[in-house]
Amino acid sequence: MPKYISIFFLTVLISVILFLIFAPVMMGEGDAGEQAAYTVGMIIIVLLSFLIAQMYYVINLIKRK
Repeated sequence: MPKYISIFFLTVLISVILFLIFAPVMMGEGDAGEQAAYTVGMIIIVLLSFLIAQMYYVINLIKRK
């Protein structure tokens, strides 16, 4: 169980770091709420892509056994 808790907090930390990286990139003309929504959306896309890649890894790992 501690392994999964540490993975959860690592993911949260990575999300915060990605927000701090992508937020200045998205800043420009327009509403701050819109820019925050774009940034959060991009972070969700990156994390879901990572999740899909991990699911494929687990599926292939199970097929090998």
